[in-house]
Amino acid sequence: MIIYLFGIMDFLAGILLILASFNFHIWSFSWIFATYLIIKGLIFIKSFTSWIDIICGILIVLAIYDIVNFLTWIAAFWLFQKSFFSFL
Repeated sequence: MIIYLFGIMDFLAGILLILASFNFHIWSFSWIFATYLIIKGLIFIKSFTSWIDIICGILIVLAIYDIVNFLTWIAAFWLFQKSFFSFL
C-alpha cells in the first residue's frame, strides 16, 4: 500500500517539475514535494535510487527559484517512470 502512495507522490512531483519548466509555480506544493523527496532519499540512503531522489528534490528547489535546465526534464522523466513501475 505504501508503494502506491510513493508512486502517487512521485508522479505529482514530476508534474510539478514539468509545470516549473513552463514558469507555472505552485510554491507551497513545490516545497512540500522537494522536502518529501529529500527526506525519502535520506531515509533509504543506501540505495542508488535514493541518491537520485535527493537530486530530484534539489532540482525542485532550483526550479522554485527559476533555475530550470535539461536536468529538470530528466528528473521529471525519472519520477514518472518510477511512479509507473511502482504501480506494476
